[in-house]
Amino acid sequence: RIAGNGTGDTRWKVPGTLDWSTGVYNPDVDITRDTTTLYASDRDVFIFLVDDHNPIEAGKLPDGSPDLYFRGFYCWNSEVGAKTLGIASFYLRAVCQNRNIWGQEEFQEITIRHSKYAASRFAHEAAPALTRFANSSPSGFINGIKAARQQIVARTDEDRETFLRKRGFSKLEAGKIIDKVLVEEGHPAESIFDFVQGITRLARDKAQQDTRLELEGKAKKLLERAG
Repeated sequence: RIAGNGTGDTRWKVPGTLDWSTGVYNPDVDITRDTTTLYASDRDVFIFLVDDHNPIEAGKLPDGSPDLYFRGFYCWNSEVGAKTLGIASFYLRAVCQNRNIWGQEEFQEITIRHSKYAASRFAHEAAPALTRFANSSPSGFINGIKAARQQIVARTDEDRETFLRKRGFSKLEAGKIIDKVLVEEGHPAESIFDFVQGITRLARDKAQQDTRLELEGKAKKLLERAG
């Protein structure tokens, strides 16, 4: 009721795909088991949806085309472990499908412990939060990405590894992040933006969403530092 069925009846939907041969993003692809972002087990559910019919341009790609992002949110509910349900915002980068978690005054994260009135409280808080987020100005996010691109933190391979190791990444993880940036951004990691994209790209390789979110949370701290 809050965000629709995920297939296009509201602005929130399963993300489309990027055609790597042409660089064109198609928001309207058939939703299959391979493309879905709706996950469920017998005790847990995880959903992430985006508004990819209303792109936000935040800079340019190396070929001069716009670097597009889409507002999105992920939602979870678990009957085990932490026993919470919640919802949080992020921005999906079209060119690589990296989730960039960016703090929003309007809406960043709502977490509710299971209780008798948890479902109604969740609906009461989540629905207006999503509406505010959907209609919010993208200027803060655009300025944050610009600042992250401008903040140079490494010039050499040693600088890059040291920067990541100081932020809790293992030597192996640091090497993978540095490699991801080189492949996807087309140049060695230098700026906060580069490292954020490397971390979020590494996160995409994680099959478990909680592990992926842990990595994306580390990238979020870097974005906040730049902003």
